Amino acid sequence: MPYAIPAEIFAEMQAAGLALGPEEIWSASGTGIANAVVSVGATGSFVSGEGLILTNHHVAYGAVQRISTPGKNYIEDGYLASRREEEVPAHGYITYLLLSSEDVTARVRSSLDTSMSPVERHAAIENATKLIVQEAEEGGKVYCEVNAFFGGGKYVLDTYLKITDVRVVYIPARSIGEYGGDIDNWMWPRHTGDFSFLRAYVGPDGQPAGFSEENVPYRPKTYLKVAPEGLSEDDFSMIIGFPRRTNRYLSSPALAYRRDFTYREYIRLYRKMLEVLDAESRDDPEAAVRVAGTVKGINNRLKNNLGMLDGLETFNLVEAEGDKERSFLAGTVGRETKEQYAAILNGFGDLYREEVMHAMEDLLLDFMLYRSNLAGQATRLYKWSLEKQKPDLERHPDFMDREIPYHKMRLRVSQMGYHEGSDRALLKLFLEEFAALPGGRGDEILEVILGSGVGDDPTGVIEGFLEGLYANTALGQVEERLRMFDLSYHDLMAEGDPFIELAARLYELNEGRLEREKHFEGSLQSLVPEWIRVIDEGTDRPLYSDANGTMRINYGVVRGYSPEGRELRSPESLFCKPFTTLKEVPGKDTGEAPFDAPRRLLELAAAGDPNPYVHPPVGDVPVNFLTTHDSTGGNSGSPVLNARGELVGCLFDGTYESMTGDFDFQDDITRSISVDIRYILFVARYVDGADNVLEELGVE
Repeated sequence: MPYAIPAEIFAEMQAAGLALGPEEIWSASGTGIANAVVSVGATGSFVSGEGLILTNHHVAYGAVQRISTPGKNYIEDGYLASRREEEVPAHGYITYLLLSSEDVTARVRSSLDTSMSPVERHAAIENATKLIVQEAEEGGKVYCEVNAFFGGGKYVLDTYLKITDVRVVYIPARSIGEYGGDIDNWMWPRHTGDFSFLRAYVGPDGQPAGFSEENVPYRPKTYLKVAPEGLSEDDFSMIIGFPRRTNRYLSSPALAYRRDFTYREYIRLYRKMLEVLDAESRDDPEAAVRVAGTVKGINNRLKNNLGMLDGLETFNLVEAEGDKERSFLAGTVGRETKEQYAAILNGFGDLYREEVMHAMEDLLLDFMLYRSNLAGQATRLYKWSLEKQKPDLERHPDFMDREIPYHKMRLRVSQMGYHEGSDRALLKLFLEEFAALPGGRGDEILEVILGSGVGDDPTGVIEGFLEGLYANTALGQVEERLRMFDLSYHDLMAEGDPFIELAARLYELNEGRLEREKHFEGSLQSLVPEWIRVIDEGTDRPLYSDANGTMRINYGVVRGYSPEGRELRSPESLFCKPFTTLKEVPGKDTGEAPFDAPRRLLELAAAGDPNPYVHPPVGDVPVNFLTTHDSTGGNSGSPVLNARGELVGCLFDGTYESMTGDFDFQDDITRSISVDIRYILFVARYVDGADNVLEELGVE
């Protein structure tokens, strides 16, 4: 964590080239470089004193998708606001600026008792964190959350400034920002201009406020300065961001569960979902625009899961972890200690054997209720009608009063990605998946949904059900959803909307699924802290917690790699150079998406005219570069910083070989991919004429 870098690690950073002190990285007064980094769904950073935010094209993708129509397709053409008045709302986007962090471990863990069941433990932790958050937010325009570290061995209260008026400033065309598309995703070499600029706005008093013409740009206490000279090979650099999830301390049963079930089933379902969405949108421009964000997200997760599974199998991570566990147990001294550690590992094994019993049904129920637009909105509305009857602190954390604006925002924004035919086709897919489960395992759920069994004609029964569902619902209109949100439980049920009735019928089944989740998580909250304590005792270096969506920093260098790995490296092996360049872009170009670079960019690449963004060692404008940084999902948009803390790039991906870095970071082959600041400036100036953005960045 940037505000708690161990002295030993900081000394290593300085020895590697860092030219900053601790206060220059994170300052309680808000003036460190980390204080300029924000969460915008993934990561972004303030790059001007007027609230300008740099993030990725793919992070801001939803913003242009939601303002696009077949007639004005900003997804394809990009968007540039030459004046402040032209900056349009980035619907659904929120900027979170970290203000402070406080260790609240003692308060949370004081509520626990060794006699508690897993579900009771989960509830006690949830109740303690809800109370801490409510007290911390009282009387201030801040947003707070308590996050668990080391599996629940430590708890930290993070306080954020929550800015809800975010607007689109400059997003390049898809043929630059997504050049190579899903073919090149997670691959190297890359030639992708994956960058975008947003802006945070606040009320005239400087406090967060909803969208208004009277709002003014937010003025951060600090922002990142651009270093147009960029980086060279082997240069020191660091990234700061909000990585979502790593699993570096998983037991072998947990890894086996992911290898044998999770990734295989996700891959299968993602492929089927993409087939459905492609069939619905192939010849329908309106559908194509509406589902573009969904398709992009599924494609990204699909390739990620493929890489995870490939890596787990290629590197035999399950077997390797099992060997480590057996070796560790063999080396323990004393019968009591050996039995204690064996009990932890046996506990993991029992837990995952229990988990797999309901895994398929639970996975399909989760997909059906939350991957289908209207089913998801109906679930939200029905759950809220029940939760609002309880005192605030007794509700599910996602349905406390502070979350009301978020739910209303989601009810509005979901309309911008809604296409009835696509939504219906996805729901049909999930129902057919239930019908196809072996041994009649999906019969109970289908009976609850359909009111009867499917008999010998599941397709016909499901089609008839869907026909009535979509023909008679009012949830397809955003005004109706918002109206229903304010209804009491009894008034909502009196509406007789078939989707609401479906949510009501599925409520108990879904609550059963959630109860199993609580049992699972409560069990882990007991086992994992003890297991990590064991690991810590056998580790010389300071132990860092897995990524959990909170701000993290790490350092590395610009460096290529050999995909074959350390054992297979040889003079004849393939070696990936750390930079790609502008002149290489035409070599990939086919004139058809996703390799259809703009004509202007191809002309500039062919001309090779001198410009201030040429990197002398490669004799060209660098496009993307590789670093040894440790990154994962959520790090997208993380600023890449030089030794002085200046902006030199924007991280957007990792290599295919790096995906299993979430489980096992390997120095030789784990690499992050970033768009070079020189390419960002080059495209902004010579392709899109975004002179106003360059001026605001302080670049002449």
